[in-house]
Amino acid sequence: MTLPSSIQTLALAMLASVFAWSAADKLLHWQDGLTEVRTQLPFAPVILLCGTVFLQAAGSLCLLAAAFFPDQPMLRYLGGWAALALAGFTCMATLLFHAFWREANARDKRRTLTVFLEHLALAGGLLLAFTLLLTT
Repeated sequence: MTLPSSIQTLALAMLASVFAWSAADKLLHWQDGLTEVRTQLPFAPVILLCGTVFLQAAGSLCLLAAAFFPDQPMLRYLGGWAALALAGFTCMATLLFHAFWREANARDKRRTLTVFLEHLALAGGLLLAFTLLLTT
């Protein structure tokens, strides 16, 4: 069973929107992004933040290209691999930056656990996008 192309386009665009926004936000608030990276990864924060922005921006563009030009095999291929790269990135970032087990009080632990699980769900959606784009 395949999804109607309009639903696939919408789903891929929704996945891409998170990363496009995040890349833009990091560019607009560069110092805040550096501070966030330094809290968990004090080595080479500028390089890590540049890599993050690049991956998020390029990945979202590849997903959008695959979404809006589904009949182009190369764009589907790039979109699929971008989805996999973004899923891996999201899993690593989730473990580093949303570690609910480090929270001291129960309220913060619940809040961070919710964010942690939301990010895992996003990674799951990206894995579905990966399989969709590279197998159909």
